Amino acid sequence: MNLEIVLFFVLFGAMLFLQRWLQQHIQGLTYAVTGNPGCAVRALFLILLPGVLLHEASHWVVANLIGVRTGKVSIGLGKMRGKHFSLGSVTVEKSDPLRESLIGVAPFVVGILAVWALMGFGFDLWAPQNVEQVLQGIGSTISDPLTWLALYVVFAVSTSMIPSESDREPWGVIIGIFAAIGGLALILGWTPNITPDLIELGQKILTTLIFVFGIIVVVNGSLAVLIFLLEWGFGTVTSRRVRY
Repeated sequence: MNLEIVLFFVLFGAMLFLQRWLQQHIQGLTYAVTGNPGCAVRALFLILLPGVLLHEASHWVVANLIGVRTGKVSIGLGKMRGKHFSLGSVTVEKSDPLRESLIGVAPFVVGILAVWALMGFGFDLWAPQNVEQVLQGIGSTISDPLTWLALYVVFAVSTSMIPSESDREPWGVIIGIFAAIGGLALILGWTPNITPDLIELGQKILTTLIFVFGIIVVVNGSLAVLIFLLEWGFGTVTSRRVRY
């Protein structure tokens, strides 16, 4: 169990790193090829479009489910703070920190569920027991163009599902409130009663998350190597390089 927790955090960290790295270097590769910074940003938007659509749809659906009114939905390039660009946005009315946190985290949760469902329906990998089973499940259909389409969707969704800075704004309040409540409960002598069924459920959720994060890291890591080589090659030929 302890090893699985360590693996979970390692994969989670790698997933966050790859998301940022890919977004930067997709633009860098496009710039090395075209020499046009505007084209680089548009290329990133078009490549990630399925993930952007799912990201904003998640905000919109969850907001309406929990009774928060939504306004304009925007899909496309838009200026944000500093040098950062928005690939999409949903206008949401001001509410309490809890509901704002749920709306903000929605793309991440929906993205994980989407990748898991894609692996399950596409490759019958709902709960693989080992790495060999995963390799066999995907490897047996590697010549099928739909397999490559599925892996592209994994990339597009996972590279777009991390909550933005604005999505994370109310999290500090919620974390502080729950930490205070938990600390007070422990001081007053309350101890959680964790049943074997709850432990088993937690184990299944952890295993599933490790599987999903592992798929994302392998797919995005492989793509990162390819993009690095292409960016280096085109940058050498054209003398157009981006300093990150």
